[in-house]
Amino acid sequence: MSSLPRRSNDSFRLHWLGAISFRVLAVLVVGGSSVFLSGCPGSLDPSLLTGTGGTGGPNVCDGAALMVAKCAQAGCHSASSPQAGLDLFSAGVAGRLLGKPSNTAANPVCASNTMPYLVAGSDPATGFLLDKLTPAPSCGTPMPQIPGPLGQTDMNCMNEWATAVTTGQIQ
Repeated sequence: MSSLPRRSNDSFRLHWLGAISFRVLAVLVVGGSSVFLSGCPGSLDPSLLTGTGGTGGPNVCDGAALMVAKCAQAGCHSASSPQAGLDLFSAGVAGRLLGKPSNTAANPVCASNTMPYLVAGSDPATGFLLDKLTPAPSCGTPMPQIPGPLGQTDMNCMNEWATAVTTGQIQ
């Protein structure tokens, strides 16, 4: 008779061990999947970005979302530690760019730059921000450095969005 309860305890232990193992396995599968399914940002389709974030209507792509995806990674232009003092992550980015000079103290390589990030009233848009997105900017290195230069679709989006900002369609 003493072996019968022992088998019940063993069966009970195996049941709980199996349940715990299943939970651990489930966590590992979900966690592992998230590692494999996540990745670096690629090219954004501007047609998917319309109508959000103060874009100036459905005909203007969302350059603010593009900058978050391409420029606001940790160590770049994030909200917590923005390089050259330029936060491209937080809401209100258009107001931080329009007519505002670059922070030459935080960016000594471009200390001679006098152009604002975006020149108010320019159509098409001009400014230091757009200059830095070109392959040969007037100072410093082209942006973004990581993941690399913007493709033509993303450049078109940035120019369109910037023009909407400089002409007052986006505030």
